[in-house]
Amino acid sequence: MFYKKLFILLFFIVSCVSLSFAEISYKFTLQDLEGNKVSLSDYKGKVVFLDFWATWCPPCRASIPKVEKLYEQFKDDEDFVVLGINLQEDKDTIIKFIRKQKMNYPILLGDKKVITNYKISAIPQFFIMDKKGDIYNKYVGFTPGMEELWEKDIEKLLK
Repeated sequence: MFYKKLFILLFFIVSCVSLSFAEISYKFTLQDLEGNKVSLSDYKGKVVFLDFWATWCPPCRASIPKVEKLYEQFKDDEDFVVLGINLQEDKDTIIKFIRKQKMNYPILLGDKKVITNYKISAIPQFFIMDKKGDIYNKYVGFTPGMEELWEKDIEKLLK
């Protein structure tokens, strides 16, 4: 009887911890470059590719053409979206960079809360979210060829 109660207590604790983690980690509302509010929940039912980046980051600059190619490849699939989340740079810097890099996917302005909730300690960092809004995969840093892994994840989730 003692072990049954202990099991139930531990199950309850673990359930509460994972529930609160999910609520914190996956939800955000950020502004886009035009000042519109964009929430992750706007994309419920879609596969979402999140790209956390900054203009001053060399690996970010190397990954952006690959993210753009991914965006172009899947942009006509209504069940997929790419969101770039810039890490706290000023709007003018971001806009100049986007124009120069010919970035076409939506860019959001990251804040401390999203950085903390997603535990961003290095960039670039990429998250692939499934249609339920859960993190399917996370990639830290960028190495050439990584885009093939992203593509496989996305194709699997879109099936």
